[in-house]
Amino acid sequence: MSLVINIYYTGKCGNAKKFVNEMIQSGTVDLIRKEPGNLGYDYFFCEANPETVLLIDKWKDKSALDAHHKTAMMNTIAELRKKYNLSMRVEQFYQLDGESVGDFDEVISKRTAIRKFSNNLLSDEILQKILEAGRKAPTAKNMQPQVIYVIKSNDAHAKLDLATPCRYGAPVCLLVCADKSQAWSSGDYSSYEMDATIVATHMMLEATNLGVDNIWVKNFDSKILKNEFELSENIVPVCLMPLGYRAPDCPINPMHNVRKELDSFVFYK
Repeated sequence: MSLVINIYYTGKCGNAKKFVNEMIQSGTVDLIRKEPGNLGYDYFFCEANPETVLLIDKWKDKSALDAHHKTAMMNTIAELRKKYNLSMRVEQFYQLDGESVGDFDEVISKRTAIRKFSNNLLSDEILQKILEAGRKAPTAKNMQPQVIYVIKSNDAHAKLDLATPCRYGAPVCLLVCADKSQAWSSGDYSSYEMDATIVATHMMLEATNLGVDNIWVKNFDSKILKNEFELSENIVPVCLMPLGYRAPDCPINPMHNVRKELDSFVFYK
């Protein structure tokens, strides 16, 4: 799984461009591009903001990036940034590159609840694959009553945080709902909650398959969610699914691999 780091350097009086020129002329850029695992190291200037330059830095995997961070080039970059008095803003993304965790048994064994996420963002490609898995999920009579809200913006995060303490800093959260008016029903029974749960499970396992950490959350105030996101009467929140990448200091649940024996709940007749 490759990493893409967007670094925005901002200065005054053309210093960002001077910084780039010295990086190139000193040979530092060429040295970085020749490092094992570097897939791209390119600068871009914005016409609307000439005092800012964007560096798109791409690496084969995290180990290649970690090795880069230990080289002398990092000191060179830091010294030049100080020389030209540049501020810096960093965004980090993961790209799937066609990889997956492995076979289905490995996916369902690896999947675990994560309760602290890093600031690393999901790529749109990965998010779409997760949502597509939900689209393909089975529902009663194929009525497909699921309604999914993708919570990504800061404003939406603030609204969601009013309803639950369980976003855990995730950059994306799926609010999985069901439209009761679209679900199959028989007598007093409606399949809306079951359908939405199956859809959520598909997305949860596909997220794990793509290397995206997640957690299933039911701890939320439905009234606040419906009010903040202006959900109609027939739209029922079923669960939340924070998505992202585990923070380095997030502990793994020690009970994850503690499972009942099959013969304690499976009976043959």
